[in-house]
Amino acid sequence: MINLFNYSVVIEGGGNFFLKILEKENATPEYCNWLNDSVVNKYLETKSASVNELRKYIVSKFISDKSLLFGIFSKPDNNHIGNIKLEPVDFEKSYATMGIIIGDKKYWGRGLATEVICVLADWVFDKLGIKEVNLGVISGNKPAIRVYEKCGFVKYRIDKKFFNHNGQLFDCIYMRKINTKI
Repeated sequence: MINLFNYSVVIEGGGNFFLKILEKENATPEYCNWLNDSVVNKYLETKSASVNELRKYIVSKFISDKSLLFGIFSKPDNNHIGNIKLEPVDFEKSYATMGIIIGDKKYWGRGLATEVICVLADWVFDKLGIKEVNLGVISGNKPAIRVYEKCGFVKYRIDKKFFNHNGQLFDCIYMRKINTKI
């Protein structure tokens, strides 16, 4: 099992990206711009952020023993283009909950989210020995649902009218991927 406090974790993702644990120095105006962009944050709970708020958020995840917050960095230019988070990571119950944002819109529609999710799920199974990765997604976010299904996630529960999103009620779809190697 990996120590969650091994902050030097870097996960290679083929030729397009790599993942590394975010540090407070990764809180930049560009990162803020993603969260302040109504197109990017359409399905997020966070609708705005400052660099200082992002630093505090990153530090809180960095010191947590239940969270892993990875930045998604493009190759070969090393640009921070998104994040993928595991929270909570529960070793006792052997599951982790995943969330992702591709903040840089130049990388939308290229299959990057699919690749990142698949790579991190496999890493969680292989390196952490976790049995299940799960997530919740707003029913209106059809592109995300398709991506999760491509990565082998299956729906297992729906909470009706769970999210009030800009005055409209949406279901929350819960999905999971089971580690078939153990």
